[in-house]
Amino acid sequence: MLPDPKERIEQYNLLHTATMAFEDGERDKARAALQKVLQLDESSVLALRQLGRVEMASGNYAQAAGYLGRAHVASPNDTTSMIEYARALELSGDLPGARDALLASLKLHPDQFETRLALGRVYLALNDSNAAEDQFEAAVLLQPGNSEAQISLAKTLIARKKLTEAVGLLEAVAEASSRNPQVFELLSQAYGGLGRRQEAQRAQSRAKALEDSQQPH
Repeated sequence: MLPDPKERIEQYNLLHTATMAFEDGERDKARAALQKVLQLDESSVLALRQLGRVEMASGNYAQAAGYLGRAHVASPNDTTSMIEYARALELSGDLPGARDALLASLKLHPDQFETRLALGRVYLALNDSNAAEDQFEAAVLLQPGNSEAQISLAKTLIARKKLTEAVGLLEAVAEASSRNPQVFELLSQAYGGLGRRQEAQRAQSRAKALEDSQQPH
């Protein structure tokens, strides 16, 4: 049986209505339109993914995970849906579920930068800093100049008392990203842990100065 062209047009119009409503902050209107799409096609990846985003924006993380999980089943190779699904699981409190979803995605596509970052964050929440370090290191290898990955790795190194490694990483980041106060805050922590008090104080002062300069006047 071929799909009814009229149904396809109706689905398109409803998806368009939902997109416009969501962008305008009208979540109830977007939700209603998307649920109508699912009545016409219960496996519509676009509708399921968008419904997941509506529920995420509304703080309904368990419902979001339900929709995004269905989107993943309908389109298992879609890495964007997988990351969103894992994030919904994470925010709903299902950390093991988020971990397993991200690991499954990496088995299919190992070179996913965003997935490595997300998995590192989940491992930290699970108090597995060793596994978190591995994921953040992999993310840094995939995008060596990415400050988010570098800072995440540095935080993990500090948590694991690998202070000399953290200092080496952060000093390199500070040269390339000298306007980020978080880099100097972390440097202050690492220096302090190594007993390098003057350097810790200088880094702390630099972090404070940068924070003050970035405050709106």
